Amino acid sequence: MNRPPYRNASDWVEFDSALLQQNRLNDRTLRRFPVYLPPHYALEPERRFPVVHYLTGYGGWGAMKLLEEKAWEEPLWARLDRQMLSGELEPIIVAFPDCFTKLGGAQYRDSVVTGPYARYMAEEVVAHVDAQFRTLADRDHRGLMGKSSGGYGALHLAMTRPDVFGLCCATAADSYFELSYVTDFGKTLQALHAAGGVEAFLMNFFAGKPRHKHWHTAVSTLAYAQAYTPNVDVPVLQADLPFDLQTGELVPDVWARWLACDPVRACANHVEALKSLKLLFLDAGRSDEFGLNFGHRVLSDRLRKLNVRHEFAEFDGGHMGIDHRIDASLAAVTAALRQADAAESTSSS
Repeated sequence: MNRPPYRNASDWVEFDSALLQQNRLNDRTLRRFPVYLPPHYALEPERRFPVVHYLTGYGGWGAMKLLEEKAWEEPLWARLDRQMLSGELEPIIVAFPDCFTKLGGAQYRDSVVTGPYARYMAEEVVAHVDAQFRTLADRDHRGLMGKSSGGYGALHLAMTRPDVFGLCCATAADSYFELSYVTDFGKTLQALHAAGGVEAFLMNFFAGKPRHKHWHTAVSTLAYAQAYTPNVDVPVLQADLPFDLQTGELVPDVWARWLACDPVRACANHVEALKSLKLLFLDAGRSDEFGLNFGHRVLSDRLRKLNVRHEFAEFDGGHMGIDHRIDASLAAVTAALRQADAAESTSSS
């Protein structure tokens, strides 16, 4: 099926978020994002479909992911059409929410600074998608997936909102912060010192002035601070940083609050939620530049010790250019849904 990508207004969700009115960054509250509808949606007008919410990584937003086109690569929407028509993938609705913030993302967490993005996802986004499209509107047919910060968000929401989401796929999710984050703190400090401090750095950043070679690392670290350790009493940034701005030494109490947000540590507090999932699929590239394959190894080890059923796969590749792993996540969702349908059919016969 050769169709134009999402030029039909009905394939988009748009609403003014009541929850994001609470954000202190003056980020826009009117959000608009695309929803992928499988070819079967038009062919079978009475049928309802499972839905997966795809969470983009840091610095991204949903429309960018679904509509992105690259030379010599099949667009994501076309790839999904092909695989669903062939039967490789179960016909699934895939929503691509917009959770972008002024500094690039909120890790899909509730924060007094960035806003309640976990509630926004679990309550507003889900409600609007279910109201507008023919979804199977229950947690056993509603999943999450994403890479990097998106994978982190999928894990966080699966742990904290098992009433809403029953399937979770996380690719190279932020995890084991001692390895994946600490190496970026020195680069962040270099960028902040070159600018003359946090406030000057942010002023230059938003003014579009020439940027330090580590500007992206610095902005992401500041964004993570707003998600993990928000503090409205801190001027401009409104967050506590986990390191001393002069010496670079870790600040124990702040760093401890960051670590409490790490899936490796948080999973022990959400065992029943994790055990209730119909699918928990983890994967990462063996040469991930942030060492997130090791983060997932540690997380998988923790989950095994907690007797949480999950799947973990490593693949050849790094952190970038691995959109093909979307196929692997959706294949895992397909297998889980088909297994559940088969079990239900057996029990009812």
